[in-house]
Amino acid sequence: MKIIKAWTFWLIPVLLVALAVTPWIWWEIKPDQTLQVTILDKTVANDSYREHKGLVWLLNQQKYVKADGQPYDYTKDYYGFFPQADGKYTTTELPEQMKGTDMIYLADTYGVEKAEYQGTNAGDEDSSAGTGDLSQGMLYGGLTDTDVQRIKAGVEGGGVKTLIAEFNSLATPTKQSVRKQIYPLLGVEWTGWTGRYFSDLTRGGEVPAFLSGNGSDANQWPYTGPGIVLVHEDGRVVVLQEGKQIGTEGVQTILTTQGKALLGLNDTVRYNYWFDIMKPAAGTEVLATYDLGLTEDGRTKMQEAGIDGSFPAIIQQQHDSYVSYYFAGDYADHDQYPFWRRYEGWETVKRWFTFDRPNSEDAFYWHIYVPLMKAILAQTAGSK
Repeated sequence: MKIIKAWTFWLIPVLLVALAVTPWIWWEIKPDQTLQVTILDKTVANDSYREHKGLVWLLNQQKYVKADGQPYDYTKDYYGFFPQADGKYTTTELPEQMKGTDMIYLADTYGVEKAEYQGTNAGDEDSSAGTGDLSQGMLYGGLTDTDVQRIKAGVEGGGVKTLIAEFNSLATPTKQSVRKQIYPLLGVEWTGWTGRYFSDLTRGGEVPAFLSGNGSDANQWPYTGPGIVLVHEDGRVVVLQEGKQIGTEGVQTILTTQGKALLGLNDTVRYNYWFDIMKPAAGTEVLATYDLGLTEDGRTKMQEAGIDGSFPAIIQQQHDSYVSYYFAGDYADHDQYPFWRRYEGWETVKRWFTFDRPNSEDAFYWHIYVPLMKAILAQTAGSK
């Protein structure tokens, strides 16, 4: 009887340990998959690497490796701006030849401002908004003619299967002439409008000074409480206050029928960061839309500004030799890089236990971005 009691006493701890260890063992024995992803990120003002860190985490968690068999390193495996000590930096251009590349991912091409990199604006998470005051000048940034020509060569004859771009890859400071060259490759056109949901519109808080002014005129920015700010590249600003022009749910990401089929999910989640308003080209499929929950007053304000009340969040286009996606938001922007990437199914656990909250950016990452990219990565790997 004592032996039975001792055995039952240890049974539960042993089962709990086995339950915790099994997903790790499963991940370790799972074979790697070779997938060569070329990442372009020109907006790396510090060593957070957050504009592409969320993508690299997922590549490693899903056990995709480079052509040389090595896992991806978010500090090295990208092209663009590389910060160094003592205010120095280096830059690298996209490779001339894309042979062997399976996917091109334009994470952010806004670039780095002089003032920001020199420390006068360090840590500004809105640096890639593409609508700020550029009077201080840019150290580096913007999509270039060379970038577009190399991307075009890769997707049209270099064997690239998937092209992905997200905000900010097309807005300021990229020149209009360059945008026009890449629009057909992505199946989109920028309307000139950029926006963001803020939990508090009060001047001096989350809202950047270039939107709310310097405070010299108290009537210039009378807004408080939650809301959305839309800004055009020509300087026009539209403010939508919660409870007046929009509902209480912020910017809702709603999957279309095609989007639900791709993700295998039916989630509707807030998107709480910067986004741009894009016009999809003929022949594209919209996989998700943004809905602002506009009131009658809100619809009037949007109509007066020439903005549709609902606009695309995720756009897909099938081309002759590749498929393109445009994400109208800072989707790969994720500041965390947890050890739990070496854990099978961790991304599903995080989706279950990450709740949709007004001020959270995590819910969108785990509920929409991760399932979306898992599907796209799997499709790309399967088309090789």
